[in-house]
Amino acid sequence: MNMKNNVYITGVCGTVGLELAKYYIDKGFYVIGTDINENEIVVVEKSIKNEKVKFIPFDAYSDEALNLMDTLKPDIVIHSAVIKNTKYNEIYRDYYHNVNVENTKKLINKVLNSEYVKRFIFLSSDEAYNPVNFFGKDKLEVEEVIRTVNSNDKIVQAVRFPFILESKGSVFHIFRNQAKNDLPLTVTHKDIKKIATDIKSFIGIWAEFDDKILENGIFNFEIGREISIYELAVDTIRDMKSSSNIVISGLREGEVLDRKIIKSNEEKIYDRIFKLN
Repeated sequence: MNMKNNVYITGVCGTVGLELAKYYIDKGFYVIGTDINENEIVVVEKSIKNEKVKFIPFDAYSDEALNLMDTLKPDIVIHSAVIKNTKYNEIYRDYYHNVNVENTKKLINKVLNSEYVKRFIFLSSDEAYNPVNFFGKDKLEVEEVIRTVNSNDKIVQAVRFPFILESKGSVFHIFRNQAKNDLPLTVTHKDIKKIATDIKSFIGIWAEFDDKILENGIFNFEIGREISIYELAVDTIRDMKSSSNIVISGLREGEVLDRKIIKSNEEKIYDRIFKLN
């Protein structure tokens, strides 16, 4: 399949979206990045000075953004935009489902009905394994839509990967900010653990996926390791020489102590890349 060098990234101001933008700029692609956060767009635009990038403060699902795709005609669309706070997803269920699922379906339909997009990649999550909260269930629902796509002229994919430590609003940043100000570090349970990876590892495996995996389907990046959130809090206080203490607050809505990630019917198709059957 002949691909040009024009990529459209939603949620470009997020940690993953921004690193993907940098990755494609380095590859010589022309990058179009949209994000609803106008202030962040301004900051990102000032930090990346390159004639091969265009940042636009649009809601990825708005008519303006969808019409923009017709004008700029991207060859590749990477859907990184998401609202992801697990607690609020449980509380404001209908709103989050409409944004993360129904609007994503609208974007997928736009891609499928276009003549210019050759590849669509949806950024899913390992939360889609045996999901216990609405965030994971929403990711899985979109995956099921992608799974049913039957297209010979487009590559349509979803990628699962673990929690990124450096993500904006992540517990890593929250702990560091609390420790910096000698505030209590809040942990929901002393025994809670999470599989996490770093952005460098993600981009490293993305490069392989981007170049080598050119088939439809749902894929998993086998990266990351299990970390103790309590131990992360302890390490943060020590490393920052903070006088903070740790407060156990109790599990949040949509959070479980021991989430079973059941991986079955997966085929290894490349180093650390698996395809779900």
